[in-house]
Amino acid sequence: MKIHTLLDHDGLLPVFATVTDGATHDSRAFRTMFHKHPELFPDDCWVAMDRAYVDYKLFGEMTERNVWFVTRLKSNAVFEKIHDREIPANSSIVSDEEIQLTSAKGQLCGYLLRKVTVWDEKNQREIVLLSNNMKFGASTIAAMYKQRWQIELFFKQVKQNLRIKSFVGTSENAVKTQIYCALCAIVLLNHLKSFSDSKREVKTGQCFSFSNMVVMLRISLFRYVYLNEWLQNPFEPSPYELQSVAIPIPHLGQHESGGGGI
Repeated sequence: MKIHTLLDHDGLLPVFATVTDGATHDSRAFRTMFHKHPELFPDDCWVAMDRAYVDYKLFGEMTERNVWFVTRLKSNAVFEKIHDREIPANSSIVSDEEIQLTSAKGQLCGYLLRKVTVWDEKNQREIVLLSNNMKFGASTIAAMYKQRWQIELFFKQVKQNLRIKSFVGTSENAVKTQIYCALCAIVLLNHLKSFSDSKREVKTGQCFSFSNMVVMLRISLFRYVYLNEWLQNPFEPSPYELQSVAIPIPHLGQHESGGGGI
């Protein structure tokens, strides 16, 4: 199974997700998402995607709708350089070029694209990016692609904190149900953490990690507390916590007539 997710950078929460079988190509899933849900891609929005989602014909359609993208250029891409653009001084930008795709599939795009080469100091390598935006600076485009790593962190959260590595059922419906439940849970947990961080930063100047919050929630599942108060200070007993009271039940385990218990 594959999960294809559109993560909104504002809040880093998924706004759309679809589950397909493992044989479905990533670009096909993205094409379906783009055509069936145009409301997810308003004018002048940006989409940072992995190289597996490259679809040259779809890139042309995105350009027609003023939807900007940034992705990695495939190593086997065939193109012709039109001209060089100015490189910003004292930056990690190696080159900035406008190109025309010349392969049979590349010509389906129909628009000039932008090839930005960035030097990755940490890994000592060049990263070649592809975009259809001609107005933004090369450094800005590189910074936008760097934010694509947030989707990897999101899936890491899902795998580490929710039971998605093994499945209760093996049918397609059972697997999809468990995956969608996990996605719903991760959205709620991220919302709770955002609320908790905003309150705790003001009150204590501290925040805890996502995994710590999940553990604390599991421990407190059977406590009667006000959630808003608990999220602000989960390490102290809540003044509103209800105390458990033992209620005697007469004749427990014995019939009134004197017979045996259950």
